[in-house]
Amino acid sequence: MTDTPNDRESPVGRSIDELDTPVALLDLDVFDSNAATIHRKLADGGLQWRPHSKAHKSPVLARRQLELGAIGVTCAKLGEAEVMAAGGIADILVANLLGSPAKWRRAADLQSTATVTVCVDDQQHVRWASAAAVQAGTVIPLLVEVDVGMHRVGVRSSDDAVALAEQIAATPGVELAGVMGYEGHLPTIWPAAEKVAQCEQALSVLTDAATAIRAAGHQVRLVSSGGTATFESAFGVDGLNESQAGGGCLMDRFYAETCHIDLPFALTLTATTVSVQQSAVAIIDAGFKALGTPANMQPALVLDREGVAVKALSAEHGILATEGSPLRVGDRVRLVPAYSDAMVYLHENLVGHRGGVVTEMIPVAGRGKLA
Repeated sequence: MTDTPNDRESPVGRSIDELDTPVALLDLDVFDSNAATIHRKLADGGLQWRPHSKAHKSPVLARRQLELGAIGVTCAKLGEAEVMAAGGIADILVANLLGSPAKWRRAADLQSTATVTVCVDDQQHVRWASAAAVQAGTVIPLLVEVDVGMHRVGVRSSDDAVALAEQIAATPGVELAGVMGYEGHLPTIWPAAEKVAQCEQALSVLTDAATAIRAAGHQVRLVSSGGTATFESAFGVDGLNESQAGGGCLMDRFYAETCHIDLPFALTLTATTVSVQQSAVAIIDAGFKALGTPANMQPALVLDREGVAVKALSAEHGILATEGSPLRVGDRVRLVPAYSDAMVYLHENLVGHRGGVVTEMIPVAGRGKLA
């Protein structure tokens, strides 16, 4: 009988250079440093930190972020929120809309173990939330989602935001927690001054909605927005009080090179060269099933080997151009993913290490939680 990954000896205490490949690695010293930097910059800008967990999908890492200054976590999906609540996270924002009564019943049930705030942009959302909460005997906090220019979801005017807030205030089983908007159309704007100007303009739509709701007689506790790619561009927005920047704790090529975020890489993947071709091409044992396949982004970045670059990915193999630094069969190659969100969920665990020595296995407990 052959062993399975669960049967093998724990890698804790071993060098990361001894691990079989492909293997997803997380440098916990760098993760902690990045988290501390993000929290400090946000605090200096007057913003609380509610990091998005969609990149790491791990209650273990969410708890680390809480220890390093976060007030709660953000999730993309209700299923992820359920995983976070089960993992002991007490304050969760689902930065998404729930499109069925069944999902709202799950959201109502979650209130018994955590405060789970959910976004709405339609009266139907409020009706479904109310029915579920009343049946469960609980209250669901709601954020009015405002379209700040991405044109994906959200109410399109302050008047619409006020109308939805009025409905929430008059409806049993729900309460108005605040407003949310996402400037997801602006991460790649550059130079920095232009990015700041466009972020401030977009987020003024959100803060104007909050002001209008307050003028109508309602409390607005949370004015939440943002992500890693834009968090440093929102410090000057009066009325904003919360940022969802989270992926910067891991970092990736997209954030570093396209979005100009100056933080070191915590997340990497080590692969092994399995074949070398005469035409300055090497094949590694990691393809898009290990590294992800984000559309319209540069490929994964090869570290520490000048002139070596990812040429293409197939399912199980990576094709490297090696004219700058020839590789041999058995050579290990370290890569930074193109986009952490597209890589982490492919792995059951991240291997946490400090100083190149494995310290813990970090389950990606939220992988596959798409509903």
